[in-house]
Amino acid sequence: MPRHSTRPRTAPPRDDIPDVETLRTDQRERRDRIVDTAVGLMATVEYGEIQVKDIAEQAGVALGTLYRYFSSKDHVMAAALLRWSTGFGDRASAGRGTNAPQRVAAVYARAARAFEREPLVYGALMQLQASQDPHARACFATFATRQTAAFGTALPDLSPQTRTDVVNVMSAVLAEGLRGCATGSLSRAELRRRIARAAELVAGSAEATSPPRLDGSG
Repeated sequence: MPRHSTRPRTAPPRDDIPDVETLRTDQRERRDRIVDTAVGLMATVEYGEIQVKDIAEQAGVALGTLYRYFSSKDHVMAAALLRWSTGFGDRASAGRGTNAPQRVAAVYARAARAFEREPLVYGALMQLQASQDPHARACFATFATRQTAAFGTALPDLSPQTRTDVVNVMSAVLAEGLRGCATGSLSRAELRRRIARAAELVAGSAEATSPPRLDGSG
């Protein structure tokens, strides 16, 4: 008897998902309940083990109701990741230091601790980064933009382009370090050391060589 693949098929893009801003108060509350439930599952269950029906059941809604607001599991979970990151900018901007390298190191160390406390969230992030669902990709793009802005608060005196360049390099260092911690090939102490050293090299150099800001805010 032939075996059937259990790999889920890629559903065609849906254009009937309502914009959050157009929802009635009761609909928005229902959607929020679904997202909050997904946040809890994302932090406690491996991404591959999370089932849409479980999200609906724990949120107290019918499966069909969930699909009124979300196109797929990836869409629900991307919305959950976005919700999880709410306030991250405030935490990140709290980085303290007398110079750019110290501030950058503090910001990225905070980010590392957030993902270390909830490592399954980082696993979900990696999965969602490769999602083909356009609604999930839109949520993830908003998440990425939010993180870039939050990390950039440690570099207020740099030009926008230089700030973006530093954030991109430091984010790559953080991502590689978190992968190492997840596989056990890197200790948390070594991740902190790498973050501090990268901040010293990248942010310190950028601070020394950055041209004057042209965005009118400095």
